[in-house]
Amino acid sequence: MGYAVWLVPSSTESAALSELMYFRPKSYTQDSRSRSYPSFYPHITLVTFDDPPSSFNLDSISLDNLTPPVAHFDSVKRGNSYLGALSILISPVNKLMPLRDAVTAHLDMLNIRWKSRSFPHMSLFYVDEPDERDRLYTELINRRLIHGDGCLTLTANPLMQVKTFTGSEIWLVDCTRSVKRWHVITKRSLVSPAPPPPPKETVPQKQTDKSIRTTEISP
Repeated sequence: MGYAVWLVPSSTESAALSELMYFRPKSYTQDSRSRSYPSFYPHITLVTFDDPPSSFNLDSISLDNLTPPVAHFDSVKRGNSYLGALSILISPVNKLMPLRDAVTAHLDMLNIRWKSRSFPHMSLFYVDEPDERDRLYTELINRRLIHGDGCLTLTANPLMQVKTFTGSEIWLVDCTRSVKRWHVITKRSLVSPAPPPPPKETVPQKQTDKSIRTTEISP
């Protein structure tokens, strides 16, 4: 896969999605030889490319007037490959296109050849075995951890339900090795920092006269 630019959701959404991604079918038994169910951070891949030059910098991408995109989960997709085992299709696409276009425009300027396949989707699980993919999908649906029509709700537990994906950061990620060895190179926030609090008004205090002297009167 090479390198990728990811869009990651808000911290609250990430926490709920990460917990859901720890789900395993009851019949699942871990095999040390299997690549299935590696841990990875929830994300939407904006673009992939082979090797970024040293001049590539996320902070150099022009994101003027772009606000953090907010999208929802449209439908669940079962795939027939390891990386495409089970993913969520994202909608509406037009909420994400301006950001993706800004990233690809910067890559074009640097003459970097890029790809953007199956955009936009969010992978939840990478599973090697076809039978295990079927069991995973069936249990997720039967237990209503993924439910809805046209606007999905993803449920990690009754107190952690996710209906939206709020893009909060873009990450440059090295994906040249196995999923377990993917690592983040740099990050860039899409959220404007909160303005500093207004200065506190100082109320002038009345000065007390401590210079009053008392005179002792002798009888």
